[in-house]
Amino acid sequence: MAGLDKLEEIIKDNVTNPEDCVFLHPKDPRRYTDDELLALTHRNFETRLFITGTQCAGDSAFLRTHFTDNAEHSSNLNYVRDYVKAFHVTKNWTCAKTVLTTLLTQCFQLSPSRYYTFATSVASGLSNNGANTDFEGSAIADGTGFEKKSHVNLLVNRSDDLHLVRRKFCYLMDVIFKRMEIKKFLIDDDRSNIFRLVHCETKYSNRKKPLLYPLFSFVLQVCLTVYVILEFNDNIREEDLRVQYKMFPLAVTSSLHSLTIAVYNVYETFTAHRLLFTKIGPLQMMDFIVNAIIPFVLTGVGFVVIIFQPSFIEAVLDSTALLFIPEIDDQLPSILGHRVEEIVKNFLVAESISTFDSIARLKDEDFTASELTKRNVKCGVQFSDIYITNLIEQGITDDTPFQPYQVIFNNSGHQIDPSAFVTLDCLLTKIEWRYTTGYPRITKPRIGCLRLTKATGEIVHIQRKKDPFDKVGISEVSNTLEGLYIITTFQMSEDVIKLRVCGSLAPLDFLNAFDSYSLWDIDTTATKKIFSLPIPSKKGGHSRVSFVSRTSDV
Repeated sequence: MAGLDKLEEIIKDNVTNPEDCVFLHPKDPRRYTDDELLALTHRNFETRLFITGTQCAGDSAFLRTHFTDNAEHSSNLNYVRDYVKAFHVTKNWTCAKTVLTTLLTQCFQLSPSRYYTFATSVASGLSNNGANTDFEGSAIADGTGFEKKSHVNLLVNRSDDLHLVRRKFCYLMDVIFKRMEIKKFLIDDDRSNIFRLVHCETKYSNRKKPLLYPLFSFVLQVCLTVYVILEFNDNIREEDLRVQYKMFPLAVTSSLHSLTIAVYNVYETFTAHRLLFTKIGPLQMMDFIVNAIIPFVLTGVGFVVIIFQPSFIEAVLDSTALLFIPEIDDQLPSILGHRVEEIVKNFLVAESISTFDSIARLKDEDFTASELTKRNVKCGVQFSDIYITNLIEQGITDDTPFQPYQVIFNNSGHQIDPSAFVTLDCLLTKIEWRYTTGYPRITKPRIGCLRLTKATGEIVHIQRKKDPFDKVGISEVSNTLEGLYIITTFQMSEDVIKLRVCGSLAPLDFLNAFDSYSLWDIDTTATKKIFSLPIPSKKGGHSRVSFVSRTSDV
């Protein structure tokens, strides 16, 4: 317990409101004290991070929730601390790069649920350019006092600008999360064609032999397209050429399919060029021509070729060939036996080192808010991970999934069910809740009344039944979240016993956060609804957050 006592002392010396600190000591279950109960009324529900210079109780990075400053967690946040310390304090680039690649590799190997819970926790700490993260020594650097307390290996010294360190934190974590975005695109979404894969294989290697494969694919696909065009021209010159109306259904359906592929390929190509290619080169040009130009050419020419084809079997063969041509570059990696996942991951590790080197060359005065925007640093967007009930940060467990939950109404009433991605039924614009009474000092409070307002305007009201023995009731104190949120953990019996949510005050911040940290996919219907939601007013408009408890009739 000595280490935990030291942690309590360090955190209280390095946060803005030390009187509000609460330490539950996860491995020593107990009830809240009077002082801690009072402190809880002053705390909001956003998850925060505290990063120390020295190890305390086996940890060096601590998760701060509404219920405690040292919440139990399974995500290896210690590597995050080592990464920041090596970069900002010791300035040991070898150590920083080692920790960076280790942390990135761990993210590759995490199960989806374990990655999502890590990403949401870190994203909440990075919210508003790192405003939700404190460092050991930050109170001294911020000029708020505590000079009498001196700790070895402070992460932030008196001469440091606290906001500068937070911006550095955003830069450093952006290196990881941008690589995770590329990994999601190329591996998870299976969009690594031969051009993108060879780019990954050769950019940081002297091996140029693999360049022959994309060149072969490009020449083959261009030649096939040219021959289709020549066939079209030959048909036009024939005097007895006639429109075969019996081929009309095949021509239309084949063209619609080709058009669908063409539109999808254009979106995919521009996404690949935004994420993967830093400059225009041969591979980028070949990828663009094959995936953004050729499919549209084949759609138009293919329709005419089929509609004028007198033979049924020839028409079928033509349509099959037209659908095959755009797929050659996608199928070539598996045909050639390329180990796609290994190639991409090795590339991302090398790419992260290259990006780190460019950041390491920056001077302190270069870490400005404008430079964050210029370098397209995505980490730092406003986003909150919120524990409404007190639970361990651990991703999916045997009894409680960690993923988006849908709030659905059917004939049997409302139900709250896990979903593999974010749907319209997942989106909540307002969450109101009241805890149960009867056991005021317990560290795992339950929710006796929950009111959810969906993005569609539908309201879901869940309330416990009256206790016949009058031992457990519902508090008069209500808590409210307003913005755009999804439920990520939910479990209930008589009461709601587990509830964790994440989201943003503004709809666009919600979308940007999901994109920046490679969180769950959002379906088209939900995305359209998010864009239609009102923009929050700085003076307290449609979307706002209220963490202060108040009495209401939830």
